[in-house]
Amino acid sequence: MADDSEWEILLALARDHALAYRRSLSTRRVAPSATTEALQYVLDRMDRLPIDGCSAVQALNELIEVATPGVTAMSGPRFFGWVTGGTLSAAVGADWLTSIWDQNAGPATGAPAAAAFEATSLRWVVERLGLPAATCGVLVTGATSANFVALAAARSHVLQSAGWDVEQQGLFQAPPVRVLVGHERHETIDKAVRLLGLGKKAMSFVDVDAQGRLSSAAVRRELKRSSGAVIVCAQAGNVNSGAFDPLDEIGTVLAEHRTEHGEGDSWLHIDGAFGLWARAAQSYAHLARGAELADSWATDAHKFLNVPYDCGIALTRHPRAHRRAMAIQGPYLSSGAESTGANPGVFAPELSRRARGFALWAALRQLGCRGLDELVTRCCELARLLTAKLGAAPGLTILNEVVFNQVVVKFQAPPGADDREWTRRLVLAIQTEGTCYPTPTIWRASPAVRFSVINADTTSDDIARSAEAVIDVYQQQLGLRL
Repeated sequence: MADDSEWEILLALARDHALAYRRSLSTRRVAPSATTEALQYVLDRMDRLPIDGCSAVQALNELIEVATPGVTAMSGPRFFGWVTGGTLSAAVGADWLTSIWDQNAGPATGAPAAAAFEATSLRWVVERLGLPAATCGVLVTGATSANFVALAAARSHVLQSAGWDVEQQGLFQAPPVRVLVGHERHETIDKAVRLLGLGKKAMSFVDVDAQGRLSSAAVRRELKRSSGAVIVCAQAGNVNSGAFDPLDEIGTVLAEHRTEHGEGDSWLHIDGAFGLWARAAQSYAHLARGAELADSWATDAHKFLNVPYDCGIALTRHPRAHRRAMAIQGPYLSSGAESTGANPGVFAPELSRRARGFALWAALRQLGCRGLDELVTRCCELARLLTAKLGAAPGLTILNEVVFNQVVVKFQAPPGADDREWTRRLVLAIQTEGTCYPTPTIWRASPAVRFSVINADTTSDDIARSAEAVIDVYQQQLGLRL
């Protein structure tokens, strides 16, 4: 095994590569220069694990050499694909230490620092998002897992109210559970419903408006048709348009339903993977007004908070239902020390857990309340700047009301071209040019290009360079420029 001198050489090598990569982000092309197939071809030349190993330094050098061409500059300021934030310096430093400390953040007594920092960072999140003080939470891999955890707690809560212990009795012959969702919900909701055994047939689809917002009147109509357990899934931040469901109205509708049917048979969940952070910015908090009325929330720290990947946040106002849905027991899980606090592992799907609280705490501590407000506000202002520059170009139409950080652009295709295929090829051409990296989407049945502005390092210059490059590539594809 490595001695101290080998560790020093290895970590210095990782540090030097990391610094060189960070310095390159302002100028390097965003798209990777190698495909998965090309990289797999290189790796397949070593078709079996060698009999003899090698030094750690050699292994790391080989990794850097082979992987670098296939690394997308997702942490750079002009990556606008999906909804992926960059990485704050304090969060990266904390993430490195997390790997060195190598704590299993499942049992609290075995990893007291991990448990304490997770609990503190979650309390800070709850405070900044203006959620009920009694809200409990846990850090998971991302918004998919966060939605899963929250809806597992919801399933447990509404079935318990119906006299059914789903943790003991399972779902066979259980009372039916309706799940009300909008036509513009994120697909992670569907996946969570499937994983929870409810099945897609449990889902009822509620009308939305032209921006993808749930209609509270349609929710009221569907609730009037519900006589049993029901879970309503609302959205803070449509993945395409960035629009917010009328959360305050939906909360009022649920309150009316509960007055008639009782408190326990309904649950309001908010998928706020990126949009819930509007509540941390004074200028945008109104968009998510009423979010505090929900029973559970899912969000991501690797979006607006710019924490390295693998830091989703699941929150509920019902600790008993949350714990009941996720609990795990075993005498060997204790370190032997007494603790008055709950083990984080009993609120999460996984028992062996990365200590995500260190990086989340570091990001929040670096930003503070004011810095978080400024970060969210700046990204939204840059999205409007991108809108202005792209919207002024001939042939380009902004499809959404840019209320937050998402911009959806329609590029007019040449006469006779297949709209969807032409748009797909245009996006690939923009990515290949290298200045920025948007991604394709289908929104309101129309093929379009989506830009998500959510990186802490993005500047107005990045926006100007990106808009110019996008317009230039578009005109080249039309044959208007050589």
